[in-house]
Amino acid sequence: MLDCWEQATDDGHGAEDGHAAENGTWIPVVERLPAWARSGQEEDLNVGGLRHLAIQLYGPAPPDDRLRADVPARGADDPILAGGAVKAARRLLEKRFPRLKGRFVKGHVAFDRSRTGHEGQSADLAIAALFYGAALEHTSRRVRVQIRPEALLTGDVAPDGEIRPVEESSLPVKVRTAFFSPKTRLVVPAEQQEVAEATRDKLLEKFPHGQLDILGMGRLEELFYDRRLTGRRRVGWVRHAADHLWDRRTEVALGTLSLGLLALIGALLYGPFDRDPALAEFQGSTLHVENAAGRTLEKLEVGRELVRKVEDGRAKKPVAFADVVRDETAELFWGASLGEDARLDVLRAKAVGADTLLWERPLRFEVSFPGKPEVSNGTFGIADLLAEDLNRDGSPELYALANHRPYFPSLLLQLEPTDGQVERRYVHPGHLRSGIKTADLVGSPAPELLVGGHSNAFGDPVLAVLNPTNMAGHAPTRGDYGVGGADRAAHVAYLRFPSTAVQERRPADYPMAWQIRPAPATKTLEVVTQDGRAPDEGSGRPRVITTLGFGLEPRSVGTDGTYDQLADSLLQRGVLEAVPGPEALRRYGERVRYWTGDGWSVEPTFVSSPRGR
Repeated sequence: MLDCWEQATDDGHGAEDGHAAENGTWIPVVERLPAWARSGQEEDLNVGGLRHLAIQLYGPAPPDDRLRADVPARGADDPILAGGAVKAARRLLEKRFPRLKGRFVKGHVAFDRSRTGHEGQSADLAIAALFYGAALEHTSRRVRVQIRPEALLTGDVAPDGEIRPVEESSLPVKVRTAFFSPKTRLVVPAEQQEVAEATRDKLLEKFPHGQLDILGMGRLEELFYDRRLTGRRRVGWVRHAADHLWDRRTEVALGTLSLGLLALIGALLYGPFDRDPALAEFQGSTLHVENAAGRTLEKLEVGRELVRKVEDGRAKKPVAFADVVRDETAELFWGASLGEDARLDVLRAKAVGADTLLWERPLRFEVSFPGKPEVSNGTFGIADLLAEDLNRDGSPELYALANHRPYFPSLLLQLEPTDGQVERRYVHPGHLRSGIKTADLVGSPAPELLVGGHSNAFGDPVLAVLNPTNMAGHAPTRGDYGVGGADRAAHVAYLRFPSTAVQERRPADYPMAWQIRPAPATKTLEVVTQDGRAPDEGSGRPRVITTLGFGLEPRSVGTDGTYDQLADSLLQRGVLEAVPGPEALRRYGERVRYWTGDGWSVEPTFVSSPRGR
């Protein structure tokens, strides 16, 4: 749910994480309105929305299929999905394709707006259908199946394939959502088809030009027989043979003749083998480096704990690629751990396929805080990597965001990618958790660096905008958080974000800017900050989404579903007098503070004039 002033930042039909509509499907969901937005009538408690989900499979997983969800599921301690949906799809796969018996796989289910949880089992039908299609593609079957883009699915699925009813009170909301969406077909459990059609027919009385076909399904297999809902295609036999030989390349390689045939088919179909790294996937305990076609170039052991952190979303992928030796093939840079605890306390570089490292740099740096002598600085861990030619001198730079473990500060490092030497260092008295983003805010030939997090000195979420050619120094500080032996950095801009009444009544220990989302097409910048602390960790972080123009002026302020639920709960318990509404959020935008170089301003301010602005 999103509460906004001036303009909305999400209409319920967009995919926050960049999923294309054709890569997966959409499901209708029910969202609860915050108290301030209700009319007082019972039917106004809930509204509908569309949520995109997709499934990616990436390896074997005996002794059973394992799908990990990237959202917290209400009432579930483990994000692994191994229930009726997956079991029903597996049963149908093995019935139709006996050779797939026992070929279990693992992967993840990606939901848009993944920071909010997902309740109930109504997504099971979509998960089962997507898993079925993904398994056929992953195992290189000639038959491929996809859900048609005009279809929406809702339904619980039993292990035997029976499609069971969804919560009765949610069905009318989902029908209304589908009716007023661009979709034209809604699949519901067969037992609830009449109820769904009755809701649709009432809507048609008021809106006769609407169009929504309701299709009732009793079993999972019916979905794949109905060409209105799913499409089938058959891969050509030459391509299929090549894919099959590639999947069995280890066995095929035992015969010289077969190996030659494999190489010939591969050359005919795929052209010369591309050894340029482009993708990074974490599986088991290894980092798989792949080319643009998804072929594995190299496997590096990084440890199970690091892979779990990446899969769980507790760590970003600490990987970057850049051609730094000018051989037309990018080198690989990645964060690794010297011990067993996945601290990511060393940065490594190598050419793909090389027997030795290009260089290795342990992340140990001394930073002086005279007012905090008890803080021991030394070992840092990689939070994000970026390899890009930001200063436009024809050679890529390597940027590393590193956080001290377990205290502060954070460092943004610019390194020479050929030898790992630190060329510039930005010190921040807190933790920077947003990752490294870039945006051309000031209309210059090269973009600025954007990092966000929490300032211990001011206790607020912050956004730092830096010139990559002049980023050395430290962030604004005060009191005991002064940095010794360094000057203040020449920021392009530095912003502090305020607190809402929710943060003031139920404060998070370290309210932080967790995400920065530049949108060059609209010249806007979304900054997602934590505001308040949810009752339990599994509920997610309550978030405020501030949209800034490229001139750093606030355009809109909104909140996510976790924030709305927390605010509503605090209101019901008498902790809040009122849930922050549009007027409170407008005032929030007016309270953003901008660093001027020697103080703070309420007016959007660029501190320096980078590159001739």
